[in-house]
Amino acid sequence: MRITDQGLTNIRVAHIAAGQSKLAEAEGQIASGKQIQKPSDDPSASARLMRHTDRLARIGQYQRNNDSARLWADAGDRTLQSVAYSLGRAKTLAVQAGNDTLGAEERTALATDIRAIADEMISLSNTKVTGRAIFAGTANVDEAYDATGAYLGDTAVVTRSIDSGERVEVGLPGPEVFGVSNPGDPFNGTIFEALHELADRVAAGDNAGVRDGIEAVDAATNRVAAGQGRLGAVSRQLEVVADRQTSEELAVSTTMSKLQDTDVAEAIIRLRSAEASYQATLSATARSMSTSLLDFLR
Repeated sequence: MRITDQGLTNIRVAHIAAGQSKLAEAEGQIASGKQIQKPSDDPSASARLMRHTDRLARIGQYQRNNDSARLWADAGDRTLQSVAYSLGRAKTLAVQAGNDTLGAEERTALATDIRAIADEMISLSNTKVTGRAIFAGTANVDEAYDATGAYLGDTAVVTRSIDSGERVEVGLPGPEVFGVSNPGDPFNGTIFEALHELADRVAAGDNAGVRDGIEAVDAATNRVAAGQGRLGAVSRQLEVVADRQTSEELAVSTTMSKLQDTDVAEAIIRLRSAEASYQATLSATARSMSTSLLDFLR
């Protein structure tokens, strides 16, 4: 079988191109640090990498949701701590007011202090996180309560998706913490109503009414404590999920690194081998293509 000069040339060029391709591939793996430059390099590994990349993206989103949930839970817990402290102050003032030896001026001063605490409560009830009132439920309102203590939100609970199939309640609707309005029976109404009624009883020297007010403050304190317990449970759950996601993120990243990251030592060996093979191909081609007059005479 006779092979033409053009055919021999094509074969030589193909060998040179193959050598160049292997050399470029080895150089690219070292330069980029990735052993898979394009999906066709390893279709199976590329498919696995895509799945792992999607999982990392989902983990990242859940971690952001977890951070948002933590902000809400922590803000709610700090606020409820302040509310509980203020209720304790109000109770202390009410107990002082039960002293029969107090005069009208002293009772008026104590009543003024209790009303100031009620005003503080309204400020606390309007605590915000990222511009949203955390005690307004899911309602899109600027404040959870107005200056009179009227509730402006709804009774829905704000939730966050923190992992696949796992959601947490991060907000507490105002009525669950501060009570439901009851103008006809203030001591069984909101904290604000109870404190203002207590202030009126203190100013009037109504010791029986003051005792009822103290019971109302105790009930409000228990309600606040229950809210703190719920938020504390959420915080613990968020910590567990965050640890689990960090471990999963590390595992997925490690698997992806094994699939795509270049082993530099092996890559250098492949590069040296490709260079030697390429140089040998060039040398052999050069020798085979060096023709003489005798070659033509044949």
